[in-house]
Amino acid sequence: IVDEVQFLKKEQIDLLADIVDYFDIPVICYGLRTDFTSTLFEGSKRLFEVADRIEEIPTVCWCGRRAHFNARFSDGKILRIGEQIFLGANESYVSLCRRHFKEGNLGEKGR
Repeated sequence: IVDEVQFLKKEQIDLLADIVDYFDIPVICYGLRTDFTSTLFEGSKRLFEVADRIEEIPTVCWCGRRAHFNARFSDGKILRIGEQIFLGANESYVSLCRRHFKEGNLGEKGR
């Protein structure tokens, strides 16, 4: 089981595929698809390219719609620029639907 797979490099994802293919050991990965700017992480991109199966664990926006975006925020505002990897700041992220991500509407987090 690999958690935070989005932080892996392409070559590491390929090694996980080799473990499955050549050693018949199942590998289960968990992680985010995209970063706070809705750009694919390198590890996630490669995993989408080579995985046998992808299952999404649904999350919900504050409005009740399906959340597909991980917004990074500070002082009640969504951040649109910055380093892709910002570790140790789980309290700085919220899941949002596309509409609220585009609008920058954090709901209760923004108040």
